[in-house]
Amino acid sequence: MNRRSRSEEREAVLHGNSNDGSLAPLDATEPYDVCIVGSGPAGTVLANALAARGVRVLMLESGRGLQAWFTDRRVRSLAKYEFSGNTDYPLTRTTSRVLGGNSNFWTGRCERFHPSDFDRHAYTPPENPWPITYADLDPYYDQAEQLLRVRGGPRSTFSPPRKGPLPLPPRPDISFLKQLGVTLGVTFEESATATPTKTLRIFKVHREILPACLASQCVTLVTGANVTRLLAGSDGCIAGAEVKGLDGTTKVARARCFVVSCGGIESARMLLLSSSERFPNGVGNTHDRVGRGFNEHPNVSFTGTLPHSWATIAPTNKIARTHQFYSAYRAAGLGSVFPVIRQAWVLPNHIAKFRLANVPRTFVSGLRRVFRAPLFVGCGTEMTISPANRVTLSQSQTDLFGSPIAHLIMNYSEDDLRLLDRARGLLRGWLSQLRVRNVRELEVAWSRHHQGACRMGRSPATSVVDADLRVHETPNLYVCGSEVFVTGGAMQPSLTIVALALRLGDHLAGRLRNGGVR
Repeated sequence: MNRRSRSEEREAVLHGNSNDGSLAPLDATEPYDVCIVGSGPAGTVLANALAARGVRVLMLESGRGLQAWFTDRRVRSLAKYEFSGNTDYPLTRTTSRVLGGNSNFWTGRCERFHPSDFDRHAYTPPENPWPITYADLDPYYDQAEQLLRVRGGPRSTFSPPRKGPLPLPPRPDISFLKQLGVTLGVTFEESATATPTKTLRIFKVHREILPACLASQCVTLVTGANVTRLLAGSDGCIAGAEVKGLDGTTKVARARCFVVSCGGIESARMLLLSSSERFPNGVGNTHDRVGRGFNEHPNVSFTGTLPHSWATIAPTNKIARTHQFYSAYRAAGLGSVFPVIRQAWVLPNHIAKFRLANVPRTFVSGLRRVFRAPLFVGCGTEMTISPANRVTLSQSQTDLFGSPIAHLIMNYSEDDLRLLDRARGLLRGWLSQLRVRNVRELEVAWSRHHQGACRMGRSPATSVVDADLRVHETPNLYVCGSEVFVTGGAMQPSLTIVALALRLGDHLAGRLRNGGVR
């Protein structure tokens, strides 16, 4: 067992209602109301919503604190997966097994999807449109922004519609970037961002939200609990979840309802691993839909320099985005784009691959920033939905418990490449208008937004879960996270994940209250 810091121990044993590595809570004589697999934003927000209604929740998290993630090879090995395809997708800094999930590493960006994302467009699978609309999520977006303390200035007419301002005012001042936008004829605005109260920069759900859950005594958290498969009965209901500890202990978690919130790759893997006589190809996979339609956000980007001014001479990090071009290419049968502009002395592109060969050039570029102001422009793009892009199971590698690891297959379509070129042309035009010097294009970077592998829809023949996120053929199993998205848009998925979790909380609480789950 790894030694952990006192702060980690406090996080893992909050209010005496969590258990690190001990599977004793699974011996409860009565089943829990809801068992949630995963403690990331989806799982934690859902647990919080259910606890507020007095629902008894068991939350199972494979990881522990950050120190265990960085020092325990066994824990890190559980996040391993394979990849094949022409996208050169990264195998590192992509998935994690840690309390709070990827909220430990995100930038806090909290933009809404656009209404047009939920409408039929060129990238919508013709056989499987979104079963919900923007109006269905609008009130939950409001709640999500309050819960995450989202900050930002007034939204432009290009942004998704809203009834009022964001909960908190903007920080920092991006007037210089907005002025560049005036030169370009582009409306830039603050990037809506979650605001922590217990850390300086990153909104971590296990610090900001989880403590109140555990204090309610309605939520029992078990860390170091590895769910290896879901156990389905002959009636299609999930009777339990098989849980293994790193010490070899094996137990079964019992609940009236189960929610898989393991992330966009691992949730699909969990369903595929859970084969049985009733579901020989995995739970929810009678029609071979689980894992299919995986998509991400490839980003094109450039760096360059401008003459210094009073607004750029201080070594600051400021970022602005524009919704103005979001649907600009949809008329041409392509996806959406979400451009960004940034002045950053130290880390202009945090999602770029680290390459040792680039260190000398990066060092020289850093020195040049004393004489000329750095400028970064980038653009996240939407990917087409292809059933061939999928999460499946490895044929050659297994994890610590003998289960196949995930194998991700992802290739660019011709439309993906066309859209990346359109985005490059847009950014090059900006750089030319602003007379930026020392321009350098960076390699395509990935946002680590894992979407679409368990998408929602109206039919089990074309989707995995229904509009309420319930697995079609399984009365008491749900999936919550960006893996249920039908299309990926170009937005960051976090706010929509939280909105869906809040909506699912309402649905589950009502179902349990009305006796809809045995």
